[in-house]
Formats: sequence, structure tokens, C-alpha cells
Amino acid sequence: MSFEIQISSLDHFEQITLKESNTGNSISISTKGGLINEWLIEGSRSIINGNDFSNGWGNFEMNGFKSGKMSPFSCRLENGTFTHLDQIYTIEKFYLGEHALHGILYDAVYTIASTKINDDSASAILEYKYNGTDHGYPFPYSIQLEWLLQTNHLVSVKTTITNHHDQPIPIMDGWHPYFSLSAKVNDYKLQFKNKGKIEYNQNLLPTGKIKEDNRFNDSTQIDDLHLDDCWLIDDQSPSCTIQYEKEKIIITPICNYPYLQVYTPDDRKSIAIENLSAVPNCFNNKMGLHMMKPHESWVLATSYQNFKD
Repeated sequence: MSFEIQISSLDHFEQITLKESNTGNSISISTKGGLINEWLIEGSRSIINGNDFSNGWGNFEMNGFKSGKMSPFSCRLENGTFTHLDQIYTIEKFYLGEHALHGILYDAVYTIASTKINDDSASAILEYKYNGTDHGYPFPYSIQLEWLLQTNHLVSVKTTITNHHDQPIPIMDGWHPYFSLSAKVNDYKLQFKNKGKIEYNQNLLPTGKIKEDNRFNDSTQIDDLHLDDCWLIDDQSPSCTIQYEKEKIIITPICNYPYLQVYTPDDRKSIAIENLSAVPNCFNNKMGLHMMKPHESWVLATSYQNFKD
């Protein structure tokens, strides 16, 4: 077979490498966070701007939550507080300023449930069960992640969330990968179609309004533009493309990711293209919020593909 799987130890967690042997194309998945931390093209250059895990988890939060799994909410939750079934909850996990940021499971340690090799792919399934330990979100649920590397430089990830609570629970899901194409973000071109941009206030929280924004309907160079914005994607043409010269990455939401957040860090070395199931602060504004029934399983999926013309 042309695919192989390698598992190595990193501090108190593991790294799973899915590799296409004849091309050198590979992805590395960390069991801590369940995230993709590297994507080598032809065995050399990574198009994921990942984390340095050589000395363990490190300062993951302040380094930008690179590639993080955002659950049970993404981006900012206003003052870390929300009301559910007439009860007020306040998140205990990470805050940036006044607001809770990027959920509570971004540093969860997953178990490897299974790995599989076929003639045209390699995959790994990771599992984590959250027992409601954060007093601000005391609702037990589990996450299963299936990472898949296929031929033609195609990567996909499927998330299955199951509610283990005996009542409905509010939930949102998102990914936070940073992509790098060997140049400053200023030189990238960005293209996606949308049904409107989510208006933010000065705290990067949605106002409830959606504005028309067609800047990226056609491939447009980013230049010195700073982005930290969210759009409702066009469900008939949902892909987002970033391109530098003759190389491009196409991000295509497959299931239950109708929103797209794009972020350009100040160092301009990469760009975060974030698939979201709802808008930031959805526990309060309800925009896209999914209310999971007891024992319901909810599936979300997205894919990434690298091309060179």
C-alpha cells in the first residue's frame, strides 16, 4: 500500500502521522486538542503554520490557538456568560480580556480509537468524553474526530458530537487552522462567495446585523488588509480559496459549517480560515446556535485540498 501511519510520543500526548509514501505528502495530528499540526507537501514544506510541541503543549493559547478545535463554542462568548433553561452559566476556562475565548476543549487529550489504511487513504479516529467539569458548561457530551488523508493532496475531518445529558444543550463547533503558502499574507489572493458579512462591534461581538460584502467574490489580493471577520457562506458555492502564485488551498465545508471566519495575524506569516457552525457569541445571540436533544449525535465535516497549477 502507498499509505502508512506512524505514532510517536510528545510529552504527555501523542502525534499521529498519516503519510502517502510515494509522494511524501503527510499530515500530523496531535492527540492533545485533536488538531492538525503539520501538513507536509512532498515531504518538506508544511502549509499548516502549527505549534512547536517539542517541549510539550507550551503557550498554545497566547500563540493563537493554532489549528485548535473550538468546542462547545468558538471565538468570543460575551463576558463568558449565557442563560440556558432559565439558569445563568459563566465559563471558567480561558479569557481574553473580558470575554471567554475558543471554548473549553481545545486542550482535551483524545484517545486513539482506531487507525486504518486503504489503497487510496489513511485515517485515524480520535475520541474524547467531556464530563461537564467546567461549572460554566456542566453538560456531558463526547466528540469523535475522523481525520482522513487521501490521494490528490486531499484532507478531510469529520466531527461527531453526542449529547450525554438528559436535557437539551446549546453547542457550537469550529476549527482554527492557520495556512501558510511561503510568503507574506499580503501577497495571497482570497476568494469566496457569501450571503453577507456578520457585523461586529468594537469587541468583535456580532451586533445581530448582516451586511452585504462582495469584496472576495472574485480572487482578490489581501495586501495590507487586516481581517478578523465572519461571513455567512453561499451554500451553492461554499468553498474558500487562498492562493499565492501557482499554489492554492481550497477549504470546502461539507456538512453543518455555514459560517466562515477569516483572521490575519499581525505577523502576516499565515492566515486562519475557520469553519464555524454558528457565529461568535451564539449562546447569547442565537445566530446559528444548535440545540442538541438528549442523546442526539450531530455530524460536521470539512475538507482541505492543496493544488499547484
